Amino acid sequence: MAQKRAKIRNRELVNRMTELKRIMIGGKLFPIKFDINVLEHVQDEYGTVNEFERNLRGIEAVRDEKGNVVYDEKEKPVLFATKEPSVRAIKTALPAMINEGLAIEAEETGRSWEPVSELWVLSNCNISFETLSDMIYEEYKRCFEVKK
Repeated sequence: MAQKRAKIRNRELVNRMTELKRIMIGGKLFPIKFDINVLEHVQDEYGTVNEFERNLRGIEAVRDEKGNVVYDEKEKPVLFATKEPSVRAIKTALPAMINEGLAIEAEETGRSWEPVSELWVLSNCNISFETLSDMIYEEYKRCFEVKK
């Protein structure tokens, strides 16, 4: 019975590791994960997860001539995507996602890990901020998928 549980646990660990997406920074391939821990981090930085998402995607609310947000008939703000993605949103999420991926990988393999600094990540990343924004957003959406 114990062997069967160990095999199931090992299969679960392999499945979680294969779920990790990867990003190449500074000639190294890093696992990335946007999960509840990263959500908490971006929420701390932005106040709400929705505010982070709007900034990441470059979405703003329509404002009237007095600067007030315009709402539709359903009392929802009218939004449009005309500005570029926020570099601050990228800087907030990317290092946290890499460190979360490293932590998951270390936990699953039993190896130790060293967190990477925001400075190192941003100094060694050669990916355009538009592409980074898209990558982060795709991983962000995965965080909300129903797990089966």
